[in-house]
Amino acid sequence: MILTLILISLFFICISSVSSANANDLSGNNGTNETNQTLSIVVKNNNVSDYVKPVIVPNITNKQKPAMLSQSSIILASNYVDRYVYVHKKLPNSVKISGYTFSMPEYLYLISKTIKYKYKNNNSDIKIKYNLKDPQNIRGTKIYGNISYSEFYDNINEVISYMDYYNVAPNYIDTKTGMMQYQTIIFVFTKVLNRGELPQTIYLDIATPNTITQATPKYVRPGTKNPLNSKYKGGSLAKYLKPSKNCQSNSKYIKDLAKKITKGCKTKLDKAKAIYYWVRNNIEYSYYYNTKYGAKKAILKKKGNCVDQSHVIVALCRAVKIPARYVHGKCKFVSGHWYGHVWTQIMVGKTWYVADASHFELNGFGVVNNWRSDSYRVYGRYNSLPF
Repeated sequence: MILTLILISLFFICISSVSSANANDLSGNNGTNETNQTLSIVVKNNNVSDYVKPVIVPNITNKQKPAMLSQSSIILASNYVDRYVYVHKKLPNSVKISGYTFSMPEYLYLISKTIKYKYKNNNSDIKIKYNLKDPQNIRGTKIYGNISYSEFYDNINEVISYMDYYNVAPNYIDTKTGMMQYQTIIFVFTKVLNRGELPQTIYLDIATPNTITQATPKYVRPGTKNPLNSKYKGGSLAKYLKPSKNCQSNSKYIKDLAKKITKGCKTKLDKAKAIYYWVRNNIEYSYYYNTKYGAKKAILKKKGNCVDQSHVIVALCRAVKIPARYVHGKCKFVSGHWYGHVWTQIMVGKTWYVADASHFELNGFGVVNNWRSDSYRVYGRYNSLPF
């Protein structure tokens, strides 16, 4: 018998409180308007209220990081996440398994491995992969159509391989039904695992945007710090506000562009983020050594290596009176190779935030994932690069 998992379309609706979710009502609004439903889940020949049932999570205290988890404990966690989404219309920021709190990227890895093991009839415990990072450029499309379990299994392996290589959760995966966004991946994988018996065919009809994809789960384990973001230790910032070689921050063209990019931003942090993401998304990385274009020409050409991308970030920030500086070092990239590299730091408040636009998929404001923050050497920090 072919088990078909049916996920009815998700429609966007703002929810003011958890109490607004009625477990006996498929539309989530007392049945007054079926088209406003936020989450409806139908399993063939089953009732949704039987499928989405409350879960009792044992109160287990475990102060030590476990190295392995049983598949049953991970399945129990998927039941909790399933129920949480049903009530809150979004993913939780974290999930506790066997007394230890895991981030959602770590949870995604665990459920992916569990589904893979179940597919192979392997009942072994799952080895935990810690310190997996959040994706930085999350996007996706509407998901619609049938997908066989063999195709779904390929998607499972793709997620596992990606996370093993990059130590980052994927922001999307390509499927025959559409581009499945990070939050949707977690949602669908949770549904499949929590179903109990693996389906042979999955039918997906998920609209975008929806309340699940619009809320990004975030969890920072206590004591975790990003060494690439450093505290301001005092001293004059004047030199980090002036134009310099290849950083034409006093150019009318760059000033006008910076003003356009930051239009509507209310704080310096908002402006710094807007500038960084504009550069990351519009100045395509191109491989070559040292400076080739400088800030203005790199903008016009819409491309540049790490040095010229840094020139653009620094110039645009200084053009709106935000201190910015260059960092030159040698980094161990996710490929395992060491390369000379240039990135920037942007000063907001009392913090120098790392801003590296060299990877569109992996890096974000204050976050670097395409090279290891625990394996790098700094040669110098500059207001003007010597090359």
